[in-house]
Amino acid sequence: MKPYFSWKTLCLLLCLALLAGCSDDDEQPDPQLPPLVWPDDVATAIPDEGFRAHCLRFFDEDKDGRLSKDEVLAVTVISYLYRWPQIHTLEGIAYFSNLERLNLGGCTVSALDLRYNSRLEVIYLENLESLTVLRGPVGYALLRIEFLDICNLKELDLSGCGNLRKLHLGVKGTLGTTLTSVVLPDASHLQYLNIAAANQASYDTLLAGASNLVRLYCHFYPGEVLDLSACAKLDELVVQTTSGSTLRKLRLRKDMPLNGDIYICDENGVCSLEIEYVE
Repeated sequence: MKPYFSWKTLCLLLCLALLAGCSDDDEQPDPQLPPLVWPDDVATAIPDEGFRAHCLRFFDEDKDGRLSKDEVLAVTVISYLYRWPQIHTLEGIAYFSNLERLNLGGCTVSALDLRYNSRLEVIYLENLESLTVLRGPVGYALLRIEFLDICNLKELDLSGCGNLRKLHLGVKGTLGTTLTSVVLPDASHLQYLNIAAANQASYDTLLAGASNLVRLYCHFYPGEVLDLSACAKLDELVVQTTSGSTLRKLRLRKDMPLNGDIYICDENGVCSLEIEYVE
């Protein structure tokens, strides 16, 4: 007797076969992003001379002066720290969809768009004085972002980052920052946050939903009350302010598992704030 398959079973088998034939490397990070169109030579999609030369030097495995799709998809780390020639744009980095770590420093990049790099786990940035806009990857990879001196950063779009664990936005001294726009719809995965921003909304965006935050280093909060009542797991807290700051109160949960003292300081040393404990 011939085996009998219903039309539903046949459709299911066909779908499974199609899914099995799909490569993870060709997945779109988000259906709302325009699909990438792959050129025969990816190097032609990298307009910046410095970035293109770097990619050809380190990723052109067969040394034919071209970058094939296979060569680009084999790249998991890009590290460009204080190299020459100077990089002015990282346009074309979207094709490196298997990138797991990006180290970038000493460049004149003004905007960095990493939305297509959905497998990124570490973004390390330093001495990028020209950078004003940073768009994070769209994906669910466990992600750490370390920006040692955000300097002139104005816009931080992390709307596609579904599993951001560490966000370090450092500043030098008490010079402050120009950061006025932070987008992170889900901050519940954050465990470490070092933040300095120019407006209260940027802080509140991150802190209001940071229910799993363990370590917080907060610089120059511009409001009167720093409300950390949503941070139920906070274990370490450092608040840096200035002598002319309007900040007067911290609001903490009674059951917050702080390990040791709360450290509050301004440019003159250790100072004090009123602390309100809530249920």
